[in-house]
Amino acid sequence: MKHIMKKNFLVIPGLIALLTIVVFSCKKKSDTGTGPGYKEENGTGLNPFPNNPTVTGTPTSTNPATQNSQIVVGGANQIWSNLSCASTSSISLKSVNGLIDVTLKFVSPPATGVYAIGPIPTPNQVCSMEVNNAPNQPAGTVWYGKSGMISVTTTSAAIGATITTNVICVQQNFNFPQVSVSGNMGCN
Repeated sequence: MKHIMKKNFLVIPGLIALLTIVVFSCKKKSDTGTGPGYKEENGTGLNPFPNNPTVTGTPTSTNPATQNSQIVVGGANQIWSNLSCASTSSISLKSVNGLIDVTLKFVSPPATGVYAIGPIPTPNQVCSMEVNNAPNQPAGTVWYGKSGMISVTTTSAAIGATITTNVICVQQNFNFPQVSVSGNMGCN
């Protein structure tokens, strides 16, 4: 009797394990997305969810600007306002004409000398330029200085910057088109 009970004790768990394997292996896969074999199984290579398009790869962004333009900051035939900065030891110069906004940024209050334009200001005579709403460009587009040179003159009462080599500005994600900046900036 003990021998028969031992057999039943081993057979019952074995049957339960076998039934479990059979049930899980026969369960239909519930993945409804596309993948290898979708075309062969369904007869079409089209998106199975036409109202919910799938995106593969990296989406391409469209450049809103289409042409080069230029701007003369502080031009005689335009009215530019410059923010007060000399008395506050500011690290930026800003000139505004309507919606057009041109900003030079320095790592510390500028000293008299020649500065190169770069992507970020550094202690090594590099400053950055940012132009918002450049003329003949889409509204709201921001342009960043890529190259160029400025000459800075400082006194106790004012700071002036003359663009000695046109500053070429580009958008953050696009190198073309470009905005060329020339002229003078200052504050007092």
